[in-house]
Amino acid sequence: MLVALEAELGAENVAILAEQCDLRMTGMGKLLAFEATLAALKGKEYDAIINIGTCGSFRHPFATVLRPKCVAQGDVYIDPESVFYSEPEILSTGDEGCAIASSDNFIGADTPETLRRLIEPYDCMDMESYAIVRAIRFHFSQQGTDTPPIYMIKVVSDGCDGTVDDWQTRIERLRPTLLTAAQQLLEEINSK
Repeated sequence: MLVALEAELGAENVAILAEQCDLRMTGMGKLLAFEATLAALKGKEYDAIINIGTCGSFRHPFATVLRPKCVAQGDVYIDPESVFYSEPEILSTGDEGCAIASSDNFIGADTPETLRRLIEPYDCMDMESYAIVRAIRFHFSQQGTDTPPIYMIKVVSDGCDGTVDDWQTRIERLRPTLLTAAQQLLEEINSK
């Protein structure tokens, strides 16, 4: 299980989940997430890989639990008209129609309107999901083996409106929701 920051779960919940699965912190942002994911996969075998964490959303209220199926790279890569555009990654898991975009920037009131319009169709935004999926797929393509199922759980922490300043307070309120969602997914996977 991959999560960007221990703060998202809290030390107590990290200890609980670490007893139930191999839990790794990736750090914040796409580059750190890519590198940490590759390091976590090195020399290990997993039946499934889970990425959990918080996200911003224009569409869903605080504390909504989302399970994205479509994972897109944000920033200049999200515009289909751009020469930098990259196709979204589609997971075999997740809720149909639920999409996340990963950016290296917080989306807030100061985000340019052109970028906000490109991101608005997505259910949520974070800073790691796309890089995690790409690292997993890259790793297994290099191994020449099938990629195990990739699951994502994202809990809405803000409305992409610049209120991220009170993120620490919000995240403390979300920790029980994130823990419950993670444990339910682990039970679901283990029962297969």
